[in-house]
Amino acid sequence: MSNYNVLKAATSNGAESLGLKDLGKLKAGYLADIIVYTADNSPLENIRNSEKLKFVMKDGRMYDAATMDQVLPEYVPLPPGPELNIPSSSSK
Repeated sequence: MSNYNVLKAATSNGAESLGLKDLGKLKAGYLADIIVYTADNSPLENIRNSEKLKFVMKDGRMYDAATMDQVLPEYVPLPPGPELNIPSSSSK
């Protein structure tokens, strides 16, 4: 299966099989959350590049994939998360 067909199966074909007719395509009138890759990390060239995101767009807001800071329509840094209580690796 080509990389194109793998990506199509995961997006528009997947949405259609779930009965979600207005998802999974970049088309006027459709809902679109998108992911953006740099030209040198195209998943069409190497499917493993699908893990190398540059930006994520959700609900009309674009986020930097590395930091999850909002970059459009305005810059908003990701707020700090909760402090995690992670036990140390030493058991004694």
